[in-house]
Amino acid sequence: MHHSSMTLADQQHRSSARTAGLAIAAATILSTLFVAMDQGASGTTPQEIMASMAAMRPMKSLVHTVAIASVLAYAFGYASLATRLDVRRPLVLASLTTYLIGCVAMIGATTLDGFVSGDLAAMFAGASPDSVKQGYNMIAFTGVALTDMARVGWVLQAAAGIGWSLVLLGGRGLQRGVGLLGLLSGALVVGTVIVAGANMSMAAILSILVAQAVWNLAAAFLLVRNKFVATVHAGGGAQFPA
Repeated sequence: MHHSSMTLADQQHRSSARTAGLAIAAATILSTLFVAMDQGASGTTPQEIMASMAAMRPMKSLVHTVAIASVLAYAFGYASLATRLDVRRPLVLASLTTYLIGCVAMIGATTLDGFVSGDLAAMFAGASPDSVKQGYNMIAFTGVALTDMARVGWVLQAAAGIGWSLVLLGGRGLQRGVGLLGLLSGALVVGTVIVAGANMSMAAILSILVAQAVWNLAAAFLLVRNKFVATVHAGGGAQFPA
């Protein structure tokens, strides 16, 4: 009876880890596809640019709805990873807290970019020249705010990945390989944000997205393979040194 109970617990842990890994992988693939569909506004005058932004609202809303859903999937997936690394460990718990705060920042940036900016453009498009200028300035301010929120989110999520990677480096084989990828990915993201500063070029953003995708897929693969289940039910997560 005891053996059957343990087997059932193992199956439940494996299923949970697999679900978390698939959630991270699906979020990575979907968010990448939809980001590729996102387009910037066209035009040379504030009026033309705002009219273009207003016209793109349906697509912008769709793209950024998927982006927000992806952030939620990441939060679920990495909470599962942290559980398997044992959230009683200070480094694991601190990394989880940091990651979730980063998710909040990313959702804020995504909301500003995908919804607030377009709504402001629609509100002021076709208005008087003074109102158009006012609306354009508000959109410019929104752009600064969303860029800074995204930068904060990227750094916090990268820092969390580095923390978990340090724990994974104490393992063997696949765990150590994923840990090394996490360290490299996190360092690249943080370094890119620092070097680029407030003027995030497309090359800088793409570098960050690629680095994040590599780490996300590696973490997803680790969860799907689930090397932690043998020790989770016995008392608290993967037996790696903190």
